[in-house]
Amino acid sequence: MKNFPQIYLDPNARTSLTTGRWQALPAFPRLPIGFFFAILISVPQVTHTQTRARTRPFPKEISRILRFGLVGGAGTLLNALLMWGLLSLGNIFLGLDPGGHRVATGSAFLAWVVCCGTNFLLNAAWTFHSWPPSWRQAKNYYLSAALAFLFQIFLLNLLLLLLETDRPIETAVLNAVAVATGSLLNYLFASLWVFRR
Repeated sequence: MKNFPQIYLDPNARTSLTTGRWQALPAFPRLPIGFFFAILISVPQVTHTQTRARTRPFPKEISRILRFGLVGGAGTLLNALLMWGLLSLGNIFLGLDPGGHRVATGSAFLAWVVCCGTNFLLNAAWTFHSWPPSWRQAKNYYLSAALAFLFQIFLLNLLLLLLETDRPIETAVLNAVAVATGSLLNYLFASLWVFRR
């Protein structure tokens, strides 16, 4: 086995592209790596404070909207699974009609109670970085989520009136559409009122 030269270990060696022979680089003093970072840190950054003040909140708000959307998407999925499970259990064991307005509204309320609590905790910790949340925030979040829930129930019952559903999964999908539509209202309340700084 041949011993090949270790190029990455010897900073004074390089190979010529035309001849393929090793040539010596001019010697340079070896400095500790900390010296390099000290130079980088000491270089002043030229920024315009007015431009930075205008452009900085925009990406921050976009990332907050994306985090809220991820939490809301997980909450919508959990809500749809809970609703489907509740409607299926009610249909199998109690013989309830999964397309009935009262059954759908009751199942949507129970799923909302569970999902609202998990969404509040995830939004407080991850979306709005307001951990630990206060009781005032929890009260305001539940109040704003209740207003969004009223819109969700109105939309769900309107969809049930317009579309005929016989299976629990159909009603759960209609509820997921209503939840996703109400989430915009919920974000506006959460960002402008609940977690306002």
